[in-house]
This record gives sequence, structure tokens and C-alpha cells, in this order.
Amino acid sequence: MKLRLDPWAAEYNTAYFAEDAPLNTPERVNVLVETDSWQAIRPTVANTPWDKLLFIDGGRRIEARVLLELDREQVAFGAMGTFAVGAVDCCSRQSRGAEVLEAIVERICALGGGHTLPAFNIETRPSNLGLLKYKISETKERDAEAVVRHLQEVMLKAEQLLAARLVQHHPDALIICDGPRPLISGEKNVVGYVKTIHDPRLSREQLGVVRGLEEGERSPVYLVHTKDANHDYFEWFLRLRDPRPWLYSLAGMVRIQAYAGEHFRDSMTKFASRQHQDPRAPQQLLPTRALESELRRRMGDAQIIRRRITEYLSQF
Repeated sequence: MKLRLDPWAAEYNTAYFAEDAPLNTPERVNVLVETDSWQAIRPTVANTPWDKLLFIDGGRRIEARVLLELDREQVAFGAMGTFAVGAVDCCSRQSRGAEVLEAIVERICALGGGHTLPAFNIETRPSNLGLLKYKISETKERDAEAVVRHLQEVMLKAEQLLAARLVQHHPDALIICDGPRPLISGEKNVVGYVKTIHDPRLSREQLGVVRGLEEGERSPVYLVHTKDANHDYFEWFLRLRDPRPWLYSLAGMVRIQAYAGEHFRDSMTKFASRQHQDPRAPQQLLPTRALESELRRRMGDAQIIRRRITEYLSQF
């Protein structure tokens, strides 16, 4: 046995969450849709058919935990937070600069137990810090973490709506979503870019092939069946960069979820980050990194917002 290093910075946890690969391929996965021989594949397509690449990402944070009370008795858990989703427009050939195409910021007060309140605004004096507009969003779940999960669900829904809107306005662009492919049926130009592994979906033997991939190589394509056949998708592993000898064997690996094609393989490797550029290198793509930074800026300073929340609640 040998200890091997996870290259991600410790604050980002790990890219590999799975306990172990199963001995056999799960029934919901068809690993023979492309080839009967499971081995590394090096794509030969040199150029992508897409000139425009649209990278979608979102981020959320909790600024304050709150409790809904009635006559000094607790009624429900709550959380006040902000999420932002956006898209950055890049050229696959890197012949022009990237630009933020769209960015949406929403402030949410999430309440558990199905409870709700009127929406409210937080002002300051002086008012040069702007107005914080909080919408109320409720979940029927009652535990303390339910409101955090709910805020995540609201953000993912916003990402899905953004992807659907970009499909309509940019049919000739490849839309790359940071995370699992959104539930948009039949759109061949929408792909998911998954940096973490919770469920390998492959047998131990097949995952062994994946661990041996070299830079630029991919696994054979396999078909993942879902509860709704309209959302079945193809998936494959792609090695962005060869791991150093001291890193674990799946370092630099991502999964691609799509409906067709391998033509964007070169685009992914071009935009892969290096260790000095991002603590989640190389899986964190440079356009996504830049978009995350811009979305955080637009969400505002978390400490200042918490102080404003405290001042607002102290009035009642």
C-alpha cells in the first residue's frame, strides 16, 4: 500500500467521494454502446465544430442562520443566503478574449416546515451600499439543514433555466455546465462537466482502465439510464493532465455527460487550469474560475451583508 496525495486544496474536500467500485457494472449502465473492448481511447479529431463555448456555473453562500419564532417559541429553521448563476462566452480557438455573457444574483430567505413570510428589503443609512432584496422560499422539510439544501436546489433550478435560455438564443454554441448535465431533453449542444466522483458507475475492472488513462485519453462512452428515459445520457471519463507520481491515480480526471460527440475534447484540455492558477487544478476550467470570481464579486461582501442583516433584525 502507498499513500498518494489529492492535489486539491484541503478546503475543497476531495474530488473522489466513492467508497469503492462494484465488482460488476450496475444494471442501469450500458458500457457496450461504443465498443466491446474496454480500453483507453485517444480521440483523433483535432478541431472542434463549435467556435463559441458558453460555460455556465453558479455559486451560493449562507450569510445568516435564522429561526422563525412565534411568542418566543421556535416555529421553523431558516437561512438567509445569496446565490448567483452566470455564463461566460469563450472562443474554442482562443482567438478572442472571454466575456461574461450573463450574471444573475438572487437573495433568498429560506424557511422550513412550509412556513412563509412576505418578501422584505434591507436598507442602510447612508444608502450608498444599495438595497438588499430578499425573496421568501419555503420547503416542507423541517430539519436545520433542509433550508441549505433548498437554497442549493433553487440555485440549480436557476442554472437549468439559464441553460435552456442559452440553448434558444445560441443554438450554434456548445454549452458546458459545471456539474451534472441539466435535465434538458434532446439538446445535443448541452454537456455536463463533472469534477467530482460520488458513484463510479463502472465495475472495478473498468475503473482500472480509467485509472490508467494518459493525458488526452478517454474511456469508452457508456450509457446511463435514468428514471425518465428522456433524460438518459452518455458519459465518459477524460484525463485532462497526467498525474504526478505522488498524486492518486484519478487526479486530473473529469466525467463528461452529453448526448453526442467527442469533438470538444481539445477544448476541455485547452482550458484546464494549472496548480498555480486554481486549488482544484486541473479539473477547474479557467473560464469557470473567472466566472466564479465575478459571481462572488456581484454577490457582495458576506461580512458587510451579515452586519446589515443584524441591523435589520434588531429593529423588530
